[in-house]
Amino acid sequence: MKNPEQFKVLLVLANSYMDSLIPPNVSLLSAYLKRAGFQVRLFDTVFYKTKEKTGDDIRYETLQVKSANVSEFGVTRKNSDMIKDFRKAVLEYDPDLVALSTIEATHPLGMSLLRSISDIDVRKIVGGIYTTISPEEVINEDCVDIICIAEGDNALIELCHRMRKGEDYSDIENLWVKKNGSVSKNKLATPVDINKMPFQDWSIFDKKRLYKSMGGKISITGCIELNRGCPFDCTYCCNAKLHELYENRFYRERDVKNFVAEVVEKKEKYDLGYVYVAAESFLTTGEKRFEEFIKLYGRVQVPFWVQSRPEAIREDRIVKLESVGCEGLSVGVESGNEKYRRDVLNRRMSNDDIVRAFKVLNRYPGIRNCANSVIGFPDETRDQIFETIELIKRVQPRNVMVHIFNPYRGTKLHDVCVEKKYLPESKLCGDYRMDVVIDNPHMSEEEIRGLQRTFALYVRFSKNRYKEIERAERFDKEGNELFEKLSVEFKNRYL
Repeated sequence: MKNPEQFKVLLVLANSYMDSLIPPNVSLLSAYLKRAGFQVRLFDTVFYKTKEKTGDDIRYETLQVKSANVSEFGVTRKNSDMIKDFRKAVLEYDPDLVALSTIEATHPLGMSLLRSISDIDVRKIVGGIYTTISPEEVINEDCVDIICIAEGDNALIELCHRMRKGEDYSDIENLWVKKNGSVSKNKLATPVDINKMPFQDWSIFDKKRLYKSMGGKISITGCIELNRGCPFDCTYCCNAKLHELYENRFYRERDVKNFVAEVVEKKEKYDLGYVYVAAESFLTTGEKRFEEFIKLYGRVQVPFWVQSRPEAIREDRIVKLESVGCEGLSVGVESGNEKYRRDVLNRRMSNDDIVRAFKVLNRYPGIRNCANSVIGFPDETRDQIFETIELIKRVQPRNVMVHIFNPYRGTKLHDVCVEKKYLPESKLCGDYRMDVVIDNPHMSEEEIRGLQRTFALYVRFSKNRYKEIERAERFDKEGNELFEKLSVEFKNRYL
């Protein structure tokens, strides 16, 4: 018989294969639960082989990153059966609540886990961005009892308190709850105060989960929130939907002192060696906050990565970032066609803004700058992709990243793709590093994949080799052999 004073939660993270960076959301939920006196365990799918290749495999094969042997740090895949292991974990731990977090690409994986325990008497709640965007689809799953829309920071704690006391929980804000054959759909709570949240709890994760490769170097790495959300409305990003749900109140900036205190805590407790600063638009922050970051982070001495928009790059700020340990900075270029970028993607910087930004960044070799691009947008043509290649070629970043467009639900471009019948409404998107999901009338899936794998070759090699590279786009015997030959040359020169 269970002890009524105890309440046990099994957090379930449906994660992409071997993506070892610890996500802030699940580690924060664990911290909230423990602070409230609840017991927590985690079932994490990351080390189970749920795909043939990892995202890092694809990035290495397509010449975007250096190889890194994480197995030297004990980071290896599990050989056991994931479903059997999950059922065993549920039966042995005997939780009062199973709480699953998914994104669109991993949602089917998460559902397969919950379905496998349909015969076990335990309440099941699902949250995450996919559930927030597609609540009706998720709550209609037979294996789901409750869903959480948007932030679960406070809602999950209230749910557990009421469940432990045997009280009704069907009216908790942010939750949809099945009850007596119907669903109670509750309103959204006001956004949480991110300066009152606890520090992430990493103790629930396997220690080898802490290791992550960045630029070919493996470190204990943390992804720590400095902002939550983004103030911009790019049409391929879910932030526009979150702005709509929260009436433009979702974006919040965390107090710099609080952020730095967490970095210091993780450094002392886990020997933190690298920080992914979770701030989608940090360099658009105000002058006072930026200067406070420079002042306080300078005492931490942990290298970090941050991302920026091109128009936010200023030389005075880059000098200061380098001085306090900024080792990597990624800039979203996305498309090299200015009109497409403005009219379709709602990114209003000019090509001149992008060129200017990289002129500044290239003067600071201590910061490994990176240009992020996306190919395969709806109605994008081969010529437009080459405009992106030529723009990246012009700015010559230290690193070149190229992703495949996936129209995730909740984005404006998802609606466009469905309306134009490039994507069935019921179809879920996949991993932006490797999956082609839309039917682009101008380009086949093989053409998009071929351009992804040769993108960096086009950027780095001279134009007199373009015909040779074009032949390497094709996935036949000759094309594959030529690509392998060019890859060896590229890696020796650029990676």
